[in-house]
Amino acid sequence: MDISQLMTRFGARLAHLPTHTKVLLTLATCVLLIELALRHFGPRSRVYSRWTRGIEAVGAVWTAVLLSIVYVVSVGPVSLFMTLTGKDLLDRTAGRDVTSWKAHDPNPLGPLAAARHQF
Repeated sequence: MDISQLMTRFGARLAHLPTHTKVLLTLATCVLLIELALRHFGPRSRVYSRWTRGIEAVGAVWTAVLLSIVYVVSVGPVSLFMTLTGKDLLDRTAGRDVTSWKAHDPNPLGPLAAARHQF
């Protein structure tokens, strides 16, 4: 298989993509080419610093959006399951005690070893 056949297959594959995918691919290619051109021809220019600030702002927004989606998708179902089953893995019940202090088993090595190996 030579390079012309590879390019033909690649072009045919691009031609069969949906329109929105072609638009996004074109936009991403333009952003990449602008970034590369600015890095090569004007790394200390005012245009490049503004371009970088703009791209970082877009990145900050998308980071917040993606992290929110990941949080809702991962924590939401777990929280719903725990609420429906009535489980509290942290044992946060108040109980009848006057204090919220939870007693623990003493360290079998003694208090000095417990102080040395806290973490």
